[in-house]
Amino acid sequence: MAEEMNKETAAEKKAPLKVSKDMTIGEIINVDVNLAGVLMGGGMYCIGCPASMGESLEEAAMVHGIDPDLLLERLNAYLAAQAQ
Repeated sequence: MAEEMNKETAAEKKAPLKVSKDMTIGEIINVDVNLAGVLMGGGMYCIGCPASMGESLEEAAMVHGIDPDLLLERLNAYLAAQAQ
């Protein structure tokens, strides 16, 4: 029984974090500071702007003409890779 609990705990620890389009840029960076580089790589160069910290990923992407779904996919792919 204890062994089963340890396996579940290990599996839970390996579950990747995920971000969503309704999270603010600030919340996303708080998940993993390295996501700032993923955002910048996707064309979101305004992450240092105080206003961007309160904008949702979807809002910020739309302002910059970036596909929010593609950016979200890249962010979550990064997090999944880090969890392995």
